[in-house]
Amino acid sequence: MLIGQHPHRYHYLIGRLLSFSLAGLIAGEAGAVLNVILKDYRIPEAASFLFGGIILATGITTLTGWQILSLGWFSVLIVRMNRFLTPLMLKEAPWATFLFGFATVLLPCGQTLVVFSACALTEDPMVGLCNGFALAFLTTPSLLLAMHSTQLLKNCKQYYHLVLGVSSFMIGSIALCRGFAEIGWIPHLILNPESPSHAHIVIF
Repeated sequence: MLIGQHPHRYHYLIGRLLSFSLAGLIAGEAGAVLNVILKDYRIPEAASFLFGGIILATGITTLTGWQILSLGWFSVLIVRMNRFLTPLMLKEAPWATFLFGFATVLLPCGQTLVVFSACALTEDPMVGLCNGFALAFLTTPSLLLAMHSTQLLKNCKQYYHLVLGVSSFMIGSIALCRGFAEIGWIPHLILNPESPSHAHIVIF
């Protein structure tokens, strides 16, 4: 909301788009590298269980309020980030505002944790890049609304935890099923098994 009054607020949005895209690219590349180097050690399956478990725990924590994950370090990180970001905002310069937007990807957030964990699971840097960009781009309208009118978002705020919790629960469950499918405990879920393998639409 403070950004909405900033003379260079659109530089913030550009920086945010760029950093989220790069973070998705790095997450996808990291997943691909781990898969190639450590494939013989069944690391992809372990990654599915690890990231899937984190996402699932995030969803359950959000829906129920149970502290499955220890989030105490989040507040410490936020304080440190605020010390870095606040001077950038106060400068009211295009470059500083761009850096402020670029650095927002470092703030602890349940949504970004879910998306970038899923990007790592794809093991594809371009898919990660596209998903990182999509996350920043598709959440930009809500930021613009928040910049110009808090009243429009008042009625939607109550559904935030429900939407984040349910989506995290679903994504985490799919990631865990992917791990079980990779080790052969359950079959892969393919929507079009009759199609050539390169055209399969795989849920997990």
